[in-house]
Amino acid sequence: MSQRNEGLQIFLGILILFGLHLIAVGIIFGVGLLAGQIFGYANYSYLGIWLIGGWGFFIWQLLYVIPLCILLRRQQRLAMMKGVIIGAVITALLNGSCFLLVFANR
Repeated sequence: MSQRNEGLQIFLGILILFGLHLIAVGIIFGVGLLAGQIFGYANYSYLGIWLIGGWGFFIWQLLYVIPLCILLRRQQRLAMMKGVIIGAVITALLNGSCFLLVFANR
């Protein structure tokens, strides 16, 4: 495999992961809106779901990153799997740093 092709596959893996992140954020947002409609917006239950979903995004990410890596490994798409792993690490670092920024002053 050429170096250029491997770089493209890594980039595609990162894009696939960020697309899955968008879907996961949409699901968390939708569940929050659904809870707001069911329990009423006055008790702010939707905000709790959004906050827990945002703070625990690293855990949610593992639910689809690990099966995706296993699938890509079985299909012998190792460069794309590297991209997914790189994207997952970038997301975890950003999520962790934002979490620390919010709670560092408490």
